[in-house]
Amino acid sequence: MLFRQIFKAYNVSWSMYKTPTIYFAFRYAATKSKFDIKHIRNIGVLAHIDAGKTTTTERMLFYSGKIRAMGEVHHGNTVTDYLEQERKRGITITSAAVTFPWSDHQINLVDTPGHIDFTTEVEQSLAVMDGGVVVLDSSSGVEAQTLTVWRQAQNYKIPCIVFANKMDRADANLKLCLQGLIQKLEVTPLLLQIPVRVKDKLSGLIDIIDMKEFKFIGEQGEDVMEKQLTEVDGVAWESAKEARNRLTSALADIDDNIADFVITSDSLDGISSKELTEAVRRVTIQRKAVPVLCGSAYKNVGVQKLMDAVVQYLPSPLDRHDADILNLFGHNLYARVFKIMHDKMKGPITFFRIYSGKLEKNQKIFNLRAESSEQIKNVMIAYADDYEEVNTVTAGNVAAVTGLKDTKSGDYISSSQNCVRDLSATLAKKKRISEKEAYQLLGGDVIIPDPVFFCTIEAPSLSVQNAFELALENLKREDPGLRVTTDPDTGQTILGGMGELHLEIVKDRIRSDYKIEADVGPLQIAYRESVVGRAKITHESKVAVGKYANNVSVTLSVEPAPPDNKDLLKLDRSSQELASKMSTLTQQHLKAMKRGIESSMFHGPKVGCPVMNAKFTLNWFETHRSTPESVVASATAQCVQKVLAEAGTSLLEPIMTVEVMAPNTISPKVMAELSKRRGQILNISERKGTMTITANVALSQLLGFSRELRISTSGTASFTMEFLAFLPVDPTLEGEAIKNITGFYP
Repeated sequence: MLFRQIFKAYNVSWSMYKTPTIYFAFRYAATKSKFDIKHIRNIGVLAHIDAGKTTTTERMLFYSGKIRAMGEVHHGNTVTDYLEQERKRGITITSAAVTFPWSDHQINLVDTPGHIDFTTEVEQSLAVMDGGVVVLDSSSGVEAQTLTVWRQAQNYKIPCIVFANKMDRADANLKLCLQGLIQKLEVTPLLLQIPVRVKDKLSGLIDIIDMKEFKFIGEQGEDVMEKQLTEVDGVAWESAKEARNRLTSALADIDDNIADFVITSDSLDGISSKELTEAVRRVTIQRKAVPVLCGSAYKNVGVQKLMDAVVQYLPSPLDRHDADILNLFGHNLYARVFKIMHDKMKGPITFFRIYSGKLEKNQKIFNLRAESSEQIKNVMIAYADDYEEVNTVTAGNVAAVTGLKDTKSGDYISSSQNCVRDLSATLAKKKRISEKEAYQLLGGDVIIPDPVFFCTIEAPSLSVQNAFELALENLKREDPGLRVTTDPDTGQTILGGMGELHLEIVKDRIRSDYKIEADVGPLQIAYRESVVGRAKITHESKVAVGKYANNVSVTLSVEPAPPDNKDLLKLDRSSQELASKMSTLTQQHLKAMKRGIESSMFHGPKVGCPVMNAKFTLNWFETHRSTPESVVASATAQCVQKVLAEAGTSLLEPIMTVEVMAPNTISPKVMAELSKRRGQILNISERKGTMTITANVALSQLLGFSRELRISTSGTASFTMEFLAFLPVDPTLEGEAIKNITGFYP
């Protein structure tokens, strides 16, 4: 067992099966020694909103000895939900980092948001995790946001374990959770525990690998009692043995060692707990299967065993990352930023995951994206919104530092520019790529989704304009999903975000954190324009810079492209003359042209919305090599505006997938509300009096939906929504959409 410190000797008790038994009682003890990298676990807690992940995190901190009393979400006093808005709303908005010891290991845990509006925070945190704990509400199984965070985790190839929470509820259904994992997430679940109920109340768990029953006693479940099951335990023994055989059979299908044992012994019995545990760890790290545990965080049942599973089955930093890159850096610093927050006393606090080397107080670092150096002031270990200053944090760990002003989320850092240059050259030779490609590989690539909502925001007076701009700058740096732009026509400041709640939280934080009552305009939809035709245009520009005249001739063609097209500009080499001409194009001028294209695509010809689904071809380019990049970019931008106008664009609107959960008795009201909003019903499912309705709805039709749903169902229904795609606006409604964008009917 992973826990060794005996809390008290023997306690004679009757089991739920009326058999006199002896339980061994243990109190889990946290160690405070320094941890080798193989004893470090960097994990995230992922879940649908209200599945109980913050409550689960709070229990982990309590049982590890990190806090003396447990907070509750509904009381607004949890450790990881430390923002005023989080405690007021009872949801997680930012990712909070917490470090705590458990059973001779160190766990660095990131409690991520569960609301879809804050999905960018989840993405940044996932990038630095080695493993994940997916928390399910066992009365609901796999829900909409569960699917989203699971897909995100799989994009980063993160091994996960599942915790079926809220097993104390009367409608808890472990089978529903397992079916959801198979059917919705398309994974192989490995059930490692079965719940024990007495008079329909959750009283403990049976570990089917060790064939032991566990009870969690004491005022807060802090004392764990265990009992070895034997044949005299009757039903409990038979149920556990049957579940163990199913686990062995499932492992035999995906693990060679277990398969060899089963074939050799011609039996599912006889395999040791150690062999099963090692096999579960192997297939988890290989992402062939997902261990499933159960319990109730709120009722203090099963969280200690969940923490044991984190240590036993999730990978250490040594099990996870690109060995070539880690070996390349060796003892040199290599780390990634995953979060930035601003503290009134400390200033900007930057959170790093360290892959190699170490972060030290007053250390100078090099930012690969910005290609610039900065100096760290203090190095700290994070405890949500509290910090402990240290001199050094080593590889495999999470650290928070002060003193950095230009570093952003997703940035990679190293010890010096010379170090990165030398290592890029080494990596380029090894992988047979250019040094530029090697540098880009080391620097990573952060993809931020486009916002779907926006609104205007202004300072209430000129006297607070500077403070207002600083507030926006700080919030933008903290939240990569927040866009702050200036309308070129009106000069107004525009906020772009992932949802109504996202922008509402930004407004609240400006008021609460910076004491500014900003003037916020009505919520608007982020429409797009899509290229519908083909066109080819030549644009000639003559610009005098000082005493010199700069002539630029650009010929561009444009055509429709799929949404996932990444090749924005290609060079026309269809003839020997063109191929020769394109070979004379300097890299500086090519970059300038791409900047010109990108800037012009922010304002389409139809209604001034950003353009997508376009692919450009450079058919001809002529200028002097000394022509400034700004002149080339400007000429290209003007050519793009002409060619887009010639090709024509159509209007697209964001479509959302909405999932509404409501009692059966009022589901007709929900259906009527969705139909009124032009919703396309995709699926309707019913379970124990609750109807779940899934539909695709245009975002423009969802403004005010939350309020209307709350009123029409007396607050008994809830919903989530997730961006699906940009699709053409209904022709009969295009005029209204254009009026919403421009203020005038076409």
